[in-house]
Amino acid sequence: MKEILFTGKIPITCSNEDIPWQMKCDITKTDELVDIRLIDTRDIFTFYVCSLTPSDFYVLKREQDLIVDYDKFIPILVKLFHGVSTNRLCALFSKETWKFMFVEKSEFRNIVRLELSFLKPDESHYKRYLSDIISRMESDNIRLIKENGMLKEQCLNGDKQMKDRMGYLEEELSSHKTKIERLYKESDRLTNENYNKGMEIKDLKNKVLSLEKENTNLSYDVEKAKLEIVKNKNFEEKNKEIEKEVQELRKEIDTANEIIRKMREENLNLKTSLEKHEDSGKGVKNENKKLKSELDDLKKKYRGLEEKSRKNKEDLKQKEAQIKQLENENQGLSRRLENAQSVYNHFYSKNIDRNTFSEDSSGYSIHPESPP
Repeated sequence: MKEILFTGKIPITCSNEDIPWQMKCDITKTDELVDIRLIDTRDIFTFYVCSLTPSDFYVLKREQDLIVDYDKFIPILVKLFHGVSTNRLCALFSKETWKFMFVEKSEFRNIVRLELSFLKPDESHYKRYLSDIISRMESDNIRLIKENGMLKEQCLNGDKQMKDRMGYLEEELSSHKTKIERLYKESDRLTNENYNKGMEIKDLKNKVLSLEKENTNLSYDVEKAKLEIVKNKNFEEKNKEIEKEVQELRKEIDTANEIIRKMREENLNLKTSLEKHEDSGKGVKNENKKLKSELDDLKKKYRGLEEKSRKNKEDLKQKEAQIKQLENENQGLSRRLENAQSVYNHFYSKNIDRNTFSEDSSGYSIHPESPP
């Protein structure tokens, strides 16, 4: 029994122009072998065949160092063709060597995953190919016949359902028409009621406006009354405060009266004491007169002493000026004396040299007088 493992178009890269860039791939499996056909999409009778039996696979396994068995190799082969169809792998076909290579491209190098050897088909391959096409056409024909029968049954059932649906819709349409007529009548009744209610609403709005005006007037009066109440409360509070202040003032007046009474008593006591002190004050006045006369004498003496001290100060100033003049003269004389001393020392040193010379020559010496 044949089993179709893969069928679809795959892109192929080939240097020969006879090989198209896209070919159809069919993979069929039987109990004995696996057939891989690459069919030209431009001519279905131009194709290339690769038949793999278990013995062929073991030769391929030894040549390409494969590590899987025949049973596991077939699904891997199908995955490789799926990878080519999704452009995950690249398929290279050489017409000179009749080799088909699965290449995985990368940035570093291209890796050949598998190589398959294809051949030109012979008569047996064509027979198998035609038998496959015929069997597929028969299976497709049977499938289409079944689908056609199913579609006919669905059409018949659909006609019945459509008729039933049409009858049901006509009944619903008649019922809807009656409902619409009833709704029209209800709408007319509701419009009349709405008009009447609208008129009532207008009357109510007018009443509401009048009530709002009255409410505003009443609220204004209420606010006035509240203000008057607040004013009265303020007046009451002020009256209470004034009464408290009056009571405090009365207390202060009482205390002031007591203080005045005490002051009067003290004044009486002071008057009596003043009368007593006036008598003693007369004697004090006489003593004060004597002291004043003594003060006048002392002031006169003090003035005389001040004049004397002033004269003494003037004399001191004159003497200080004279002392300064004498100091200046003394400094000038000391300078002259120093100059004279330097001149004398100069001439004295010369005379000593001459005297030494004369003493050596004559045998006697004349000593100069000692300097003053």
